[in-house]
Amino acid sequence: MTSSDPDAAYNFGHETQILHADRYERAEEFADVVLGLWDSWDDDAFLRDRQSGRYFDPAKLHRLNHSGRYFKVRGPLNIPRSPQGRPVVVQAGASEPGKELAARTAEAIFAAQITLEEATGFYADVKARLAKYGRSHEDLKILPGIFPVVGRTQSEAQEKFESLQELIQPEVGLNLISQLSGVDLRDYPLDGPVPENPPSTNAGKSRQALVLDLARRENLSIRQLYLRIAGARGHWQVVGTPNEIADALEERFENYGADGFNIMAPIMPGGLADFIELVVPELRRRGLFRHEYEGATLRENLGLKRPENRLATNGGAVAAE
Repeated sequence: MTSSDPDAAYNFGHETQILHADRYERAEEFADVVLGLWDSWDDDAFLRDRQSGRYFDPAKLHRLNHSGRYFKVRGPLNIPRSPQGRPVVVQAGASEPGKELAARTAEAIFAAQITLEEATGFYADVKARLAKYGRSHEDLKILPGIFPVVGRTQSEAQEKFESLQELIQPEVGLNLISQLSGVDLRDYPLDGPVPENPPSTNAGKSRQALVLDLARRENLSIRQLYLRIAGARGHWQVVGTPNEIADALEERFENYGADGFNIMAPIMPGGLADFIELVVPELRRRGLFRHEYEGATLRENLGLKRPENRLATNGGAVAAE
């Protein structure tokens, strides 16, 4: 719904990409529709009583009857309420509208801050927005992406990383940062600086800011920038031993820059296997990672509460006749 990919608009009946602000306005309404449809039934609505011939209790069915700017949906959904109450709502986006959408509707947010200062600032900002929507800090988990390149020694980790970097084709790296920055960089010298004051993009505004801030902060050329960005797509990149990667994760977690992490393995399945075999035992030793899953659902294992049925609780729906 909020994709920065211009081609995505063609799959939703549009001739051009939707404006950034309009995408988020549409997403706000879309979230209301989906959340409402997931509450079409009370948990105990389905009787399945063969003796009486009653399959469900009509009083426990709720029509959404939504009519808005973008969507008109009567409902109900034709499936029972999930064991989780509803699926976990995951959002990604760090622009102002993105953070506001997350604070109002999301239960997990994928983040892409690179420095500890950026991560803790984003964490505090988003968590502070929850109260006005009647939500607590525990209702939304912030899960930044991390691109870990793990070696048993620092030299082994660095060797792995360099071998991956050698695979990056200049045209691919250039195209990637052109998309992320919102600036067509094909006519600029690869070893020259990123242009100053690029125009505002209609694509991903937060990712544009992240990429350009990184280039200015570290005085990177266009080539150096795409080499930094191509593997992790602008996410946090850590190259090191299991202890070093565990140190980095622990620092970010203990300083309120994350509630957990989205592990972006550099290669599959080998990169993920390295993380599980080498880093996870160290995290367990430090008491930072579970030894087994306590719950039966994703919601339970993320430590998220089961949501109430809003249509039943608020009485804002029309029961079926």
